[in-house]
Amino acid sequence: MNTQENSVGKPLANANWLQAHHNAKLPERIAFAKMLAELTPKSIVDLGCATGLWLEVLNEYMPEDCEFIGIDADDEVLRIALEKSKKWKRKVTFLRMDLEKDVCRIPSSDITLAFNVFPYIQNLDDFLNILSNRVPKGKLIVRQYDGASIRFGPMPTAERQKMESDLRLSTEGSQKFKHYDLDRTFSSIYRSNYTNIKCSFELFERTSPFPESFIPYYNGTLDWTLQNLSETSATKLKKWINQGDQLSNRYFFEVDLVAILS
Repeated sequence: MNTQENSVGKPLANANWLQAHHNAKLPERIAFAKMLAELTPKSIVDLGCATGLWLEVLNEYMPEDCEFIGIDADDEVLRIALEKSKKWKRKVTFLRMDLEKDVCRIPSSDITLAFNVFPYIQNLDDFLNILSNRVPKGKLIVRQYDGASIRFGPMPTAERQKMESDLRLSTEGSQKFKHYDLDRTFSSIYRSNYTNIKCSFELFERTSPFPESFIPYYNGTLDWTLQNLSETSATKLKKWINQGDQLSNRYFFEVDLVAILS
């Protein structure tokens, strides 16, 4: 079974999965990196940096005097990130930390990135308030996927609803991460000590014929979904996947919460 866990057991966090996810969304990520570059930061901290995929993109657009600090709990992905960074002409540091346990040790910076890391944080209110007390506080940039909005189709409504119910029942009791976390994230952001908050939503969508860069992420999403369905729903999803040319007359979309806090 491909659980897509990293070496410390976090789901949807191993290097291959993150790379497929990154490749699928690279045009959107480049556009976002260019927007962040307009803020002209002198330092960036990336929470849950993994293999440094976001930092690698930002490296192309940030001035060379902007320092990067990547933080992750997984030694394996940090080794990959460190190897990548040897080609970058800037100061780069990688720190091994458990984000929640070591939150008080997270250094201050002009920009702190929190991209899809909140589902792994149990006490998000405390986490955000500790981040907001750093001096200087800087800007916290949040990107959070919405598990409830991930949709592939077309398929019969009744079958979709049963699959969605199965997936929720399978994941909602997880102690490792929260797949349905957008509302908790949104609420915690507005309860935090950050006083200037800008929230928006970003649509990611692809329709067939899918670009080659998207297909591994698409297939990986289907595979992970299959692993979390009941036997009946899994059988129906497998049948749907194998109907005709699975990459024709298909669509995929999901929504990310995007927030800038200061």
